[in-house]
Amino acid sequence: MKQITRRLYTKPVMLGMAFLVGVVVVVGLFVTANSRAATTYIPAGDDKFETTGNGETYHNFSASKIPANFFGPGSQEYSGVVPLVGVPLAAGSDIDTIIHRNQAVYTPGTTTLTMTGLSLKSINPITVTYTGGGQESWSVRVGLSDFQASTGSMTINSGGTFDSTLKVYPKFTFTRVSDGAVKVLDTGDPGGPGLTASEATASEFETEPNPEPQPTIAPCHTAIDDFEGRVSATASTSCAPVTLTSTNSPWSTCATGFCIPRPITEQELLASHNASPPGTKKAIATKVASTAVAE
Repeated sequence: MKQITRRLYTKPVMLGMAFLVGVVVVVGLFVTANSRAATTYIPAGDDKFETTGNGETYHNFSASKIPANFFGPGSQEYSGVVPLVGVPLAAGSDIDTIIHRNQAVYTPGTTTLTMTGLSLKSINPITVTYTGGGQESWSVRVGLSDFQASTGSMTINSGGTFDSTLKVYPKFTFTRVSDGAVKVLDTGDPGGPGLTASEATASEFETEPNPEPQPTIAPCHTAIDDFEGRVSATASTSCAPVTLTSTNSPWSTCATGFCIPRPITEQELLASHNASPPGTKKAIATKVASTAVAE
């Protein structure tokens, strides 16, 4: 009797365990299949962008003013906003900004970033005012620092969005429109933001050689929020990089792999970069041309 009871008891238990194991295996296969379906492999590579002149890309010098006398004796402090537009990095292309994803990832995953290309210019020359009322026009070019790499990170989410942060150390090159004299501000200079001046090529009217470029230091200012809405500026011995962040921005899979399908504006208080996907400038030009024909 005991043996019969034991057998009757053991058989349902074994069948129940087999059923549970089967359920676990099926659930495991289901979860694994779903995980694989939700995961995308994204190799390391370049994200290339065009910068249109729509006013959404700019640099504001109000927190890192160009000091008096920098552009020449008597030049006043410059603290203006400079709207920027892209300048192609290579002939036959409209690409002016390149950000390299350094590691391959399976989504969701994180890779470090390095900006490897940046070429912008002021839409219009800036106006430098001198004591006494005189004025000069200077064009502005923006590139990458010769001293400090511009780096960051990107987290690519499974749901078609990504979050990123990028610390950019720009180099500003100012060129006087009248004679081509040049001054450079490299925010990545380890000795501080070095401002150096090089004169234009001597003309036939000059009788003395140009002086050697002399470096000067631009005092940078850091905005401090006291958490009660009052913001003040304090001087700093060096310029912090421009930190651009992007949250919940879209990505998709295109013919070339990972791509960002529509313009993304990454900005902080004093700088903004409106990065558009390749082909944007041609699309705008085509639209403008078709509108002109229609009119």
